[in-house]
Amino acid sequence: MRRACRRLLCSLTALLCLGLSAAAQESLTITSSPNPVGSGARALGMGGAFIAVADDATAASWNPGGLTQLERPEISIVHDFSFYKENFRSDSHRELNSDDTLDLNGINYLSAVWPIPWTIAGRNLVLSLNYQRKYDFDRDINVDYRTSGLLPGGILASTLSDVRYRQRGELACLSPAFGFEITNWLSVGAVVNLWYHDLLPKNEWETRQVEQARSLINGVMAPFNQARLRVERNYEDFDGISFTAGVLVKPTDRLSLGAVYHSKFTGRVKYTEVVRIGQTSGMPGFLRDVRPLEYDFPSAFGVGAAYRFPGDRLTLSLDVTRREWDEFVVRDPKNPQLAMRKRSGVTGLPTEQSPHDATYAVRLGGEYVFVFPKKPVQNFLPSVRAGVFYDPEPASRRRFSWFGLKKGDGKADNYFGMSLGAGVLLYNRVNIDAAYVYRWGDSVREATFGMRGTEAGVDQHTLYLSTVIYF
Repeated sequence: MRRACRRLLCSLTALLCLGLSAAAQESLTITSSPNPVGSGARALGMGGAFIAVADDATAASWNPGGLTQLERPEISIVHDFSFYKENFRSDSHRELNSDDTLDLNGINYLSAVWPIPWTIAGRNLVLSLNYQRKYDFDRDINVDYRTSGLLPGGILASTLSDVRYRQRGELACLSPAFGFEITNWLSVGAVVNLWYHDLLPKNEWETRQVEQARSLINGVMAPFNQARLRVERNYEDFDGISFTAGVLVKPTDRLSLGAVYHSKFTGRVKYTEVVRIGQTSGMPGFLRDVRPLEYDFPSAFGVGAAYRFPGDRLTLSLDVTRREWDEFVVRDPKNPQLAMRKRSGVTGLPTEQSPHDATYAVRLGGEYVFVFPKKPVQNFLPSVRAGVFYDPEPASRRRFSWFGLKKGDGKADNYFGMSLGAGVLLYNRVNIDAAYVYRWGDSVREATFGMRGTEAGVDQHTLYLSTVIYF
């Protein structure tokens, strides 16, 4: 009887550790949303509907064709403060339900703008140098879950797992840009986005996952049968280059039309993975792997329209942007599994198993400036802004079956948002802006754990503060 129990415990331990090891090797996916970070308190206070407005230093991010509207040298800085909440719930694993929160803050945007005073035929030519934080990968997940199964002899074996997941990092670029006025009603612009780690050493991200598992037999904790998995993944030395091109058309004094294209690009990264497995009844395990990876980031195309009402106080704008998420691919030429050499950047699965529809973001915003026509000098010029938006995220939408998760249909997760903002121009020299953005998604991230009936509710609150100094 004792020998049988020992064999059972050894089998459970082996299965436990093999399961943890398999989980560690399953994917290299970026688990945080790869949606770009928006730029600027004024633009985001209008819900991000800024392609056809683009009349401040963040034009290099939204539409470089709008840079020609900047008439004076200026410098600007934008800082953001974020609070994220992710609430998981599961029909198949009630014990998995959890609330995870995360606080972040950092530099969102930096820029210096210089209008060139002498140009061909007197047309406006504006140069700018910009720092843009494009992607945040920060995320925390802390969950407990149970898996159970019947062994020969009617023995119920269960595993209790405690998972602590932490991801930190960002991707930013240094972006020289220009805007040139071709005619009185047509301007064009372009940006070169440099993602090189020599210029931006913080262009990296990391994940830390610790999972501790214990086994139960018929509801009783099995002695000396625990395992601990620690997986460390580092993505360093990110290098890449991308381009942005934009056009701004003003068919009338009050109507503006804009279009912008963000190119697809490849980022090369040094990937290091360290896996440690410890167990109470057996030898510990250790694995270290270093290899290069390539991330293909998707292209995007956006169009916008803005109308400034008579009196120059109220402006309304509308944007629509399409992003090609099927282009978001991880290439891993040294992976021993042929199918895993080209994978979805969203899920980490082979691309043929994880299609992704293109997403369409729709943004509507407005700005009201308190202009006082009777005052010859406007030393104090306040403004208010508001916006709403639909901003979906790519998802696999993989459905559960008796044999695991099936191939997804590629439909995106739905996210919505609203924003409020305010600003003031002081003595025509200093502009101060603030914006609050609330973005939420219900019944999203269904395939995060690969468990039936599991989904999340996401709430994201962000405060943006910016300052512009004119010379």
